[in-house]
Amino acid sequence: MKAIFDRIRKQTPLLLAIALTTLGCGLFAITSWLDRQPVASHDLLIQQPRDWRQTLESLRKYDLFHGLELIVYDWRVRLASKSSPAISTNVGLVAINDDTVTKIRWGYPLGPDHKYGLFFPRHLYARAIRELTAQGATAIGMDVLTPDERPDHLKVEWSGSQDKLDSDATFIQMMETNGRVVLGTLRNLPPTPRFRNAASDLGGVDSPRDVDGSARRVYAYVDCRYYSTRLLQFCKRQGYVVEPGPDTNSLTLVPYLNGDTPELLPLSADGRYTETLRNGAKVKFSAFESRRVWHLGITLGAMALGLDLEHPIFEPGRIILRGTNGVERILPVDHDASFPVDWTVTAASTNIQRQAFEELVRDDLVRQVETNPPPARWKDKVIVIGSTATGSNVSDLGATPLSGSDYLVATYINVVNSILQNRFVHRLPVASEFAIQIALSLVGGWVTWRRRISLAGSIVVLVSLGYFGVSVWMYTHFRLWMPVVHPLLTGLLMSHAGMLTWRVVFEQKEQKRVRSVFNRIVAPEVVQELLKAEQLGLGGARRKLTVFFADIRGFTEMTDQHQAEAEEFVRRHNLTEEQAEAYFEAQASEVLATVNLYLASIADVIKHHQGTLDKYIGDCVMAFWGAPTPNSRHAVDCVAAAVEAQQAIQRLNEGRAAENERRTAANPSRIAAGQPAEPLLPLLQLGTGVNTGVVTVGLMGSDAHILNYTVFGRDVNLASRLEGVSGRSRIIIGEETYKELQLHVPTLAALCIALEPVNVKGFRQPVKIYEVPWRQVVAKNYFTANPRNSP
Repeated sequence: MKAIFDRIRKQTPLLLAIALTTLGCGLFAITSWLDRQPVASHDLLIQQPRDWRQTLESLRKYDLFHGLELIVYDWRVRLASKSSPAISTNVGLVAINDDTVTKIRWGYPLGPDHKYGLFFPRHLYARAIRELTAQGATAIGMDVLTPDERPDHLKVEWSGSQDKLDSDATFIQMMETNGRVVLGTLRNLPPTPRFRNAASDLGGVDSPRDVDGSARRVYAYVDCRYYSTRLLQFCKRQGYVVEPGPDTNSLTLVPYLNGDTPELLPLSADGRYTETLRNGAKVKFSAFESRRVWHLGITLGAMALGLDLEHPIFEPGRIILRGTNGVERILPVDHDASFPVDWTVTAASTNIQRQAFEELVRDDLVRQVETNPPPARWKDKVIVIGSTATGSNVSDLGATPLSGSDYLVATYINVVNSILQNRFVHRLPVASEFAIQIALSLVGGWVTWRRRISLAGSIVVLVSLGYFGVSVWMYTHFRLWMPVVHPLLTGLLMSHAGMLTWRVVFEQKEQKRVRSVFNRIVAPEVVQELLKAEQLGLGGARRKLTVFFADIRGFTEMTDQHQAEAEEFVRRHNLTEEQAEAYFEAQASEVLATVNLYLASIADVIKHHQGTLDKYIGDCVMAFWGAPTPNSRHAVDCVAAAVEAQQAIQRLNEGRAAENERRTAANPSRIAAGQPAEPLLPLLQLGTGVNTGVVTVGLMGSDAHILNYTVFGRDVNLASRLEGVSGRSRIIIGEETYKELQLHVPTLAALCIALEPVNVKGFRQPVKIYEVPWRQVVAKNYFTANPRNSP
């Protein structure tokens, strides 16, 4: 079980990376799914139940990541609109603005006998169409709803007709004459049959909104179902208005006269109703007319380019429109036939050619009576007639990526522009979006796990900025909408934060455990340096430092004595092999405890003086000063530690000697009482060698096995040789150490005794040595720097 647990623990970073990636992909999947569901506010025949649509709306509303993505997308759209190519010169706007409403209310331009309110008579639209026809406009889009006829409007004189025509008839006549008029329609509010039949085509003017109320996308087409002309005529004769019935198998006939009871009109399964003819025959007629209505902007663009909207080619993720002249347009659509609008201009943009509606009507009047007609400013243009007024009955305002409040007539201009310039906003396939999400999540986890935390943070920031910059560049130049929020927040940053948390919480805990173990073996500075390293590599650096060797004298004699006494005890008491082994183990533990007591005293002094405890070599201690922490007074601190170590051993021996006197006095009584005599504690001495020089310091060993932070070189060997000649209770230092003392603490250097040079193994010439009289150094001020001599 422990092996399994250890194996799982070693794989924790990998498992954590997989978990974070899975979590990020799960969140991204939710947002992606919600984004591709029909929106309840869109005017579509959505087949889901109402409660389910409202649930989707709520989920989308509280999806923070989706909201942030839309904000970032809008920012890219605004940035791209400033650097995008200018809008096509073949697109224009005839605006019904506030001035138009005011002027027409006071009779301009027809005269004081023609004052009209907000609901303009249709002959005004007819005059606008007549003028655009005369100027040679390519196509005319009417963002004007005509759900009913207006027989209450006065008849007007019309060229080509001897009698006055009613207002609606002029409108119908001009649509038929022009042959290139697209009449706007809402899915639930279509034009009357007369207007539908007169227009060249219908164009959808629904304004679908995203969850935040902004108009970012439109539907390429909507399959509409209108009440048939036959049914409407039947209801008109009977004095009814037709409305949806309580179920799909009936319609409601509401009488014109208030107070009469509505009637139900039964429908067959195929949507047909029964009508009784004058001869008494009962005939079934279809109650509905099905029609595919393309978006107004697409219809106008297709009309201008000669694209065939009757025979589109539907493929997954796109609609292909082809024309007889070889022109082709590919609309990138989602599963619900929607696509993002390439928002390039607003309704107020100055680079749109425009004219006020009343001025266009005035030009028509001028053309009818003057031989010098107005200039043909709209020749070969695609024209949209729509409202830019602010009145409550004529206003068509909404939020767009370019503006918090804009006239939505700009939607059709931008869609037409996309068709003409063949520039559409594309979205990455879902698989590609998930691939980016997974890739950035893995990058965030891997970098944070394998690199230093500060470096990993810098890399994550650079990757975030780089990806964001790429997404902006791709949209600006190629209109490619790359997801930003999820890949960066739930992918890259969440993996980075999760892995960082794991490193801070669990890795710090592990470092504390390792530190507690290694602090007993090497200096805390070494532990700190090793823990800071991302990777421990073999190698070293040359550095001037001071090396310390101290050997416990008398250890060998003590070991031999204990061994001999143990063998004599076993022989005298005739112990069995098992008993003898146990006794030898106990004696060895006692010897080791004695040595450890002396070594611990030395090690405590070394650490107290900020030395690096290198290793124990049997009964010898090796340490050095000046690495890994730089120290300009390394020789002084080393000699100070050597002096204090000798003093510590002396105090230890004094305590043990006092204990031996007590045992010597107590042992006769113990023997008389039949108890074994307490053995005397051995007293050991310390020999110390110190040398300063340039050595190699670093990690040595094997990458695959043991690493040791140590020093080596000629001056290290010399320190070891000086320890060998130091004898008992003496401190021998080399010439370079003595010079360092002269430089930093001349008072201590003055106490040192110059000895006869000695010949040591490995050195051809005799080596100058000095003895530090540690018994005379009774005050710490000997190691205080002299201001006059210190650098």
